[in-house]
Amino acid sequence: MHAWESIQKVLDYIEDNLAQSHSSEELSRIAALSPFYFQRLFTRLVKRPVNEYIKMRRLAKVCEILEDKSRRILDIAAEHGFNSHEHFTKTFKSAFGITPEEYRNNPVRLNQIAKPDLLLAYTMIDENVPLITDSIILEISRKTIDVPELYIGFSAPVSISDQIPLGETTGIDVPGLPFLHLAIAKAVLLYIL
Repeated sequence: MHAWESIQKVLDYIEDNLAQSHSSEELSRIAALSPFYFQRLFTRLVKRPVNEYIKMRRLAKVCEILEDKSRRILDIAAEHGFNSHEHFTKTFKSAFGITPEEYRNNPVRLNQIAKPDLLLAYTMIDENVPLITDSIILEISRKTIDVPELYIGFSAPVSISDQIPLGETTGIDVPGLPFLHLAIAKAVLLYIL
């Protein structure tokens, strides 16, 4: 499963359960991601933090119902997860610049947050096929070495897994470093530079 699919699963869950309160830990479990990574990925893909997204989706749903003057505003707010009339009015005014009562009496078109479909924003990049977006050209190419190469005066097979700095800082990676003493490697690098 791609990471965006996990976030889409959470978006679907939120949409089906808008009136309920949701913790980040609960949503991260649904996405099968760590809470930290879930928060970062959600914000990156949806373009807003999860709590703000939930609040704005609730407000969008409320706007659909507010035009029905036979229902009380307090009842509508409570059905959609708002604790009190004051909290709902403050949140509504902060988001749209008018109170729910003003909107009900004079309905205007509001900019509301729609549920995103992340599949539409997902682009698979094929190998050796350029992707051009917003003045950026991305091209993924795989390179292989067919003939052993000579580095720093010796020839030996070098394991790639030994050369990847797992969790360490990045920098110049000397092929065969496990075979050389660190001081000799530094001297060779200084000589090359």
